[in-house]
Amino acid sequence: MGARIVVLISGSGSNLQALIDAKARGALSGDIVRVISSSKKAYGLERSSKHGIPTRVHSLYPYTKGIAKEDKSGRADARKNFEIDLASVVLEDKPDLIVCAGWLLILGSEFLKRVNGVPIINLHPALPGAFDGTTHAIEMAWKKCQDEGAPLIAGCMVHFVIEEVDRGEPVVIKELQLMPGEESLEKYEERVHAAEHVAIVEAVQKVLKANGESAGTEKQH
Repeated sequence: MGARIVVLISGSGSNLQALIDAKARGALSGDIVRVISSSKKAYGLERSSKHGIPTRVHSLYPYTKGIAKEDKSGRADARKNFEIDLASVVLEDKPDLIVCAGWLLILGSEFLKRVNGVPIINLHPALPGAFDGTTHAIEMAWKKCQDEGAPLIAGCMVHFVIEEVDRGEPVVIKELQLMPGEESLEKYEERVHAAEHVAIVEAVQKVLKANGESAGTEKQH
């Protein structure tokens, strides 16, 4: 068996599908051993089941349920417990790589220190240093180009996850040129998603290669 990959998702799972398709055509050397979703409604869970990949739902909601929004410390404690449990869930599968493919929750210090040593990569639809920490990066890049009336180099990246959101070292960067008035936001979104599907496969392969592709069989856990 190759390196063990755990994929974290929150939604439709189109980037997960890109990884599944890459595996099917022999372009991915690792094995997706589990998909964990932050939402029980995520379509990515169905994609996983269709391909026989075990799934798990780990939602923040049960942790924060009943805690008032004004109760900042109560919610912070709930978030901490959520991350501690998420780390335990992820580590059960002894992953060699954790891939955030459309995972919408920030992975904070409690999670990161517990999975210490396991590389984590995240797909972000913006270039390094542009539109960090937002889920609206595609729209913001497109709007900036239209508002300024000048060409803009935007795109997407896959980067290592560190505590500073979207500030980890980039693994793969895909640049896309935006021209004012030339395409709709929907068309630009399509281009970004197409680039993401390529980037996530390339990034996984690059990290696995750097760590030795058969890590799953060689590394002691």
